[in-house]
Amino acid sequence: MGILTSLAKVFCLHVVLIVGVLAYELAILYNSSARYKPALTDASQTMRAAQFAQPGPTSVIKVVQIPRPRCCETTQVLIKVGTGGLNPVDFKQRRNPTLEQMRPLPAVSGFDFSGEVLQIGSGVLGFRPGDTVYGMLPLLGQSWGAFQEYVVTNYTIIAHVPSKIPAREAAGLPLVGLTVVQSLAPVLRVWQRNGESSKGKKILIQAGAGGVGSFAIQYCKNVLGMYVATTASAAKEELVKSCLEDNRILAKTTKFEDVLTGFDAALDTVTQEYEQRTLASKVLKPGGHYVNILSSDWEPNDGELGPLFIMKAFLKKWANSLLAEYLGLGVYYHCDPVSPDAAGLRSIASWIDAGGLGFRGYARRYGVLDLGIHQEYKEITRTVISFVALSHLMLGDPGHTQELRRNFSSSSSQETTLVFWKTPIGEFKMTLAVLQRGSIIIS
Repeated sequence: MGILTSLAKVFCLHVVLIVGVLAYELAILYNSSARYKPALTDASQTMRAAQFAQPGPTSVIKVVQIPRPRCCETTQVLIKVGTGGLNPVDFKQRRNPTLEQMRPLPAVSGFDFSGEVLQIGSGVLGFRPGDTVYGMLPLLGQSWGAFQEYVVTNYTIIAHVPSKIPAREAAGLPLVGLTVVQSLAPVLRVWQRNGESSKGKKILIQAGAGGVGSFAIQYCKNVLGMYVATTASAAKEELVKSCLEDNRILAKTTKFEDVLTGFDAALDTVTQEYEQRTLASKVLKPGGHYVNILSSDWEPNDGELGPLFIMKAFLKKWANSLLAEYLGLGVYYHCDPVSPDAAGLRSIASWIDAGGLGFRGYARRYGVLDLGIHQEYKEITRTVISFVALSHLMLGDPGHTQELRRNFSSSSSQETTLVFWKTPIGEFKMTLAVLQRGSIIIS
C-alpha cells in the first residue's frame, strides 16, 4: 500500500508540474499578443481589406469594405499601409479548423506591413506623422491584419524602416527577422551566462534557402560571428553559397546526421522532418542547443490542430533544458513563439544599414502586396486578390496549387496585368488576367 501511495504522489506531482509548465508558457504566449489592445472601429469611415469569415483555403478570402480602425489612444499610431508582407503562417493559420481559438472572426489576412504614419497618440515617443515604418501585428487575439488600407497599433511594435532598402521591400522583414532573433536569444543568454561568446560557435541551419533560413545564415555569420552549416536543394545551392561563402553547405539528399558532429546549436525551420534525426544523432554536442521555431508542415495534418501542437513543444523544452542545465544530460531545447517587438526591428534595421545583413537573402524571398500601386479602389482590390493567391503558388504550397488553378480561372477577362515577383535568384514574371469577380487566371 505504501508503494502505491508513493507512486500516486509521484504521479500527482508530475501532473501538477506539467499543468504548471503549460499554464506558464501559455500565459506568456497569450500576453505576447493580449498586451496590445486591438484598435476600436470607427463606423463613420470605411476601408478595403482582404478578409475571411471562416477557416479554409484561399477561396474564403474576400475583399470587402469594413470600418476603419479608430485613432488614436495614448500609445497608438495610425498608419496608411503601403505594403503587406506575405508569410507561410498567413495560410497555415487560416486553414486551421481551430482558428477561432487564435483569432476572432472575421479577420483580415497578413501580419507584416510597412507604411506611413498619419497620426499619433499623445504618449507616442520617437515617431511623428510622415515617418515611414514597418512592423508585425500580433499573431493571436486580433481581427485586424496587414492587408487593409489603414492600421492602428501600439507604437511599441513598429520601427523606422532601414534606410538602405525601399519601404516596400521592408515589409518582408518583420516576422522572418524577429523569428530568428527571438528564437536564438535564449541560446545567447546561456552562453553569456557561462562567459562564452557566440564567435566561432558552430550552428546548423536547416533549409538555408528559405525565408527564415536565409536570414538566419546572415545573422549568425555576419552579426554573431558563427560558423554555419546548412542544407539546401540543388536548385537553391547557388543562393546559399552567396550567403555562406567559406561555410559548409549540404545537399538536401545528404544525411546531415552522418557528416556533422559536435555542433553548438541547430536552428530547425522544418521540425517535422529534422527534429528526431537531430536529437537522436551526435550533430549537437552535449549541452548544445536545439531551436524549434514552431513551424508546421506545408501540408495540413492533424498534428498541428488545436493547442496540443504547441503544448508538446513546451513540455520538450522544459524536460530537455532542465536535464541539460542541472544534470548535464542531453541538449537544451528552445521553442519561443515569435511576437511583435520594436527593439528587435530597430536592431534588424541597424544591421541592414551597417551592411551586416544583405537584403536579397531574405525579404525578397516572399512577395509583397502593394496597396499603393493603383489609386482606384477597384485596382487595389485586384492587387490584393492577386498577391494573396500568388503567395500560395509561388511559396511552393503543393496542396493549394491545383485548387488555385480551379478557383482562380475563367475564360472571360477584362484586362491583363504583368506582375513581377522578385526573389534572391531572379525575377519571376506571371501574367494575370483580372476578372470581373476579382479573381485571376494563372498562366
